[in-house]
Amino acid sequence: MRHRGNKKSFALIMRHNGKLCLNLKCDPFEAGLLRQSFKGVLPGWHMNKQHWNTVVMGGDVPQDEIERMIRRSWQLTL
Repeated sequence: MRHRGNKKSFALIMRHNGKLCLNLKCDPFEAGLLRQSFKGVLPGWHMNKQHWNTVVMGGDVPQDEIERMIRRSWQLTL
């Protein structure tokens, strides 16, 4: 998923190790906090691990937190 104007991606949807995942852009400090808080948040797969997280869907990350992370990724790439 990417912005229409600048063509920058803000979310990548994929299957990794048999699980549905999202790659989302994140502030580096917040990325580390999220990885410590949730088992389902990992360093971005095939992305800059400082600025991207992979979120495993159906895991321990609450839906409202996933939606917040998507909005934040959208803002960071705008």
